[in-house]
Amino acid sequence: MPPLAGWTLWITGFVGKSPAFDKVMSLIVSDFFIFVIISLILLILWTGARDLVKREYDQRTVINAAVAIGISTLVVRIINIHHFWPRPFFDTLPDTAIQEAARRAADIVFYQTHDPSFPSNAATVAFAVATAVWLSNRKAGAVIFILSAVWTFARFYAGIHFFVDLAAGALLGILTAVILCKFFIPRSEPIPTWGLRVARFLYIA
Repeated sequence: MPPLAGWTLWITGFVGKSPAFDKVMSLIVSDFFIFVIISLILLILWTGARDLVKREYDQRTVINAAVAIGISTLVVRIINIHHFWPRPFFDTLPDTAIQEAARRAADIVFYQTHDPSFPSNAATVAFAVATAVWLSNRKAGAVIFILSAVWTFARFYAGIHFFVDLAAGALLGILTAVILCKFFIPRSEPIPTWGLRVARFLYIA
């Protein structure tokens, strides 16, 4: 059994006690709601600044976030290819109480997805973006960190992840973004600059 699996039983035990709260969590836990909000924040960063120097700075931040999404997702994919970690509601788990609680929570709040559970792709992507943005823009990064934490908790509440899946995903996203933004991307010049020039030539920057 995954470490701290009992936390899943405790958290999912609250599902069904407040239908109104479950509806809110159903919206938050989806693959689209929080991610669309994060995408809108990135769009604002990309287009919002009137000062040309500030705009380029923010656009480089968005590029860093986009690269962090791509690389962190690739890492998750590689992990999933070599190891399939079952969801909390899978029949392969020895603890039927956890299975039943997670299955019930997933049916009420989300649905029973059958892709690998570890690490959480949603947590990985969200925290990779949050970290990449935070390293350049503290206020926007803090907002995305809060959104990422809410999204992560919703996926735990819905019974579709163990705590360790989400913690590992968040850690993977953070480490990937830090390594990319602090070491690899600065050393990849002039490629980012060329990318911005192409974007401006196409009138999308």
